[in-house]
Amino acid sequence: MSQPLVRADNPYSIFRLPEALTCWPAVSVMAASFLVAALVFALGGALARVWMGFTVLLALVAIVVGLAGISGAGACLSDLARKRPYRGLVGYFIAGLLCLPKLLGAGLLMMLAALALFLALAVVFFICKIPVLGPLLLVVVVPVAVLAMAALMLALYVASSIVGPALWDGERVMHSLSITWHITRKYPFAAIGKIVGGMLLSAIFASMLFGLITSASFTVGGLFAAVVGMGGDFGGGMGYGMRHGMGGGFNPLAVMMGSASGHMVGAGVGFSLVFALASAFVFLLPLMVGVLTWCEFSEKVDLDSIRQAADEKLQDMNNKMADLKEKAQVQAAAAAAAATAATQKTPAASPAAEQPSEATPAAPVAPTTAVVTAPTAPAAPAAPAAAPACPQCHGTVQAGDRFCEHCGHKLV
Repeated sequence: MSQPLVRADNPYSIFRLPEALTCWPAVSVMAASFLVAALVFALGGALARVWMGFTVLLALVAIVVGLAGISGAGACLSDLARKRPYRGLVGYFIAGLLCLPKLLGAGLLMMLAALALFLALAVVFFICKIPVLGPLLLVVVVPVAVLAMAALMLALYVASSIVGPALWDGERVMHSLSITWHITRKYPFAAIGKIVGGMLLSAIFASMLFGLITSASFTVGGLFAAVVGMGGDFGGGMGYGMRHGMGGGFNPLAVMMGSASGHMVGAGVGFSLVFALASAFVFLLPLMVGVLTWCEFSEKVDLDSIRQAADEKLQDMNNKMADLKEKAQVQAAAAAAAATAATQKTPAASPAAEQPSEATPAAPVAPTTAVVTAPTAPAAPAAPAAAPACPQCHGTVQAGDRFCEHCGHKLV
């Protein structure tokens, strides 16, 4: 018999959502981190006159501190859902800070998966630009692309709500992504239903809380203005500014001296703190939704087998990368050896090329030998050269004669 998705004795029911509002360690670590982040950000703004780089640097520090507080609050809510003992505020802040690189890595991997789908669809649509076959392909490609994009959005929505709590619960990045994939594939509608239901309850509670805080703030503000006389004093301050040629604007000196404008600023800071605290309470609810979803569905899958499969795939990937690296090193070594051999052959060939040039100066030896034998060669001219003769009568003629003196034959 299959186990029902919703049980009456579900220890991670969505109705445990209000427990996040009474989890004071989570509220404290988030509020403290937000306060420190606001102070650091304000300090960066004050140092902007010295160097703008201080503002950018301290703004980044403020963002890291705020995110660490949110992550630490998530770890605290995970302990609450699992009914584990609480850690200290510093411990939660450090845990949240150490979890930030994991969250960043998981987010980058999910973005890469979405980018891969976008690139694949872009390639398919580029192929569909074929004049005749393209419109026919679009009839099939468009519905498949829409379904694939919807599945991706669903997976990312579920993953964004589960991966963080999985990391806060101590899972590794690849393990958390693999478990999230199995949960999304096996319980897609149950998980999305729990998340959507939790978000709706969070939105309802946030609307009620902010409506109550806003109404109370208007009531307290009106009473404060009536008792302190904010309107008259501030109007007098404006009149003082107009009388003294200050344009009737806000007088900072009056604020510093504690006049009515100073009371107004103090009251504004107080109201801001109230709304910041309310925002912290409201922000804990979506975190609690993700934590409860993770805790419930992580018990419905075989975590050990999923972790083992993820480790095997990661090991295979590492082995393939090591093989590719080794092949690249072997090819690089072979290329280096070939280049070294070619370099060694080039100097060896140069002496052989230079050897004929060295033998060239020895060439005069051959003329010397010819000179030695040359005196014997003049014995050949001992035979007198034959006198010219007429080709017709074979009579002797002179070398410059044009006609034979014997027969009158024309000599050429």
